[in-house]
Amino acid sequence: MNTTMTTLVRREFWEHRSLWIVPLAVAVLIVVAAMFPHSGMQVSAADYHTPEKYKEYFAIFHGMLTIPQFVLIAVLLPYYLLDCLYAERKDRSILFWKSLPVSDAQTVLSKVLVAFVIVPLGVFVLAILTDITASTILAVRLRGVPMIGMFLRWDTQMWLQAQEFVFAALVALLAWYAPIGAYLLVISAWAKRSAFLWATVPPPVAMLIEWIAFDTHHIARFLGYRLSSSRALSFPYHHVGPEPTVGGTPGMFDSVRPLGAFANVDLWLGLLVAAALVYLAIRIRRHQSES
Repeated sequence: MNTTMTTLVRREFWEHRSLWIVPLAVAVLIVVAAMFPHSGMQVSAADYHTPEKYKEYFAIFHGMLTIPQFVLIAVLLPYYLLDCLYAERKDRSILFWKSLPVSDAQTVLSKVLVAFVIVPLGVFVLAILTDITASTILAVRLRGVPMIGMFLRWDTQMWLQAQEFVFAALVALLAWYAPIGAYLLVISAWAKRSAFLWATVPPPVAMLIEWIAFDTHHIARFLGYRLSSSRALSFPYHHVGPEPTVGGTPGMFDSVRPLGAFANVDLWLGLLVAAALVYLAIRIRRHQSES
């Protein structure tokens, strides 16, 4: 079982090389850009000569170094989920894989594992390594420049807190968007052609029909709610007692609480829907041969 799943996971990276090549290329570009920094930025000493401001700017700076790679997987993963089962029918490789002693459940679950665990975790680790490498290069290149006092004076506790926050946000977003990813997987398993159109056209058509027939916007509001990252990262925002602070001022992590999303029943309902959709994708693939 473990050997089979490992082989299936390797297959995904063989057939979809962009899953590892593109994040690695972006990491290289960030490191190369750090070798040629723009050091003409003017910084007011008042901006960072307080512990609170310094910690906040420090966390923002290191968070920004990870943003390109996470934005990238937000584009890569939907494309992968929409293509992974559709492509094997299009190139008829499904005939080969169905001739092997590999179940449809194992095949589909390997794709879920890649999209929701392996790639996000791999990009997170890569982002950490990129952050450390780029920060070290910038610290050397910009030594003596005033802005280094704001961004690059190392604070291990704050750096670990920032990485903990990024990881928690990543987990919350993956859980929140799981039903969207599972929906794309079902379309990938079902569509005979034009999988992208089948995935994107029905929602606006349904919204239009609802508006014409009932003059309501329930579908649009639901999709807006489910596609909102802020809903995933800041629910619930309840606090009893004094406002949380860092050094007497509101902390940058206080208004966004990723793990608070798991107190939202809608997230758990979404995970149940995602599980049902993954099961549906398995059933559809079981009856598919080629496009």
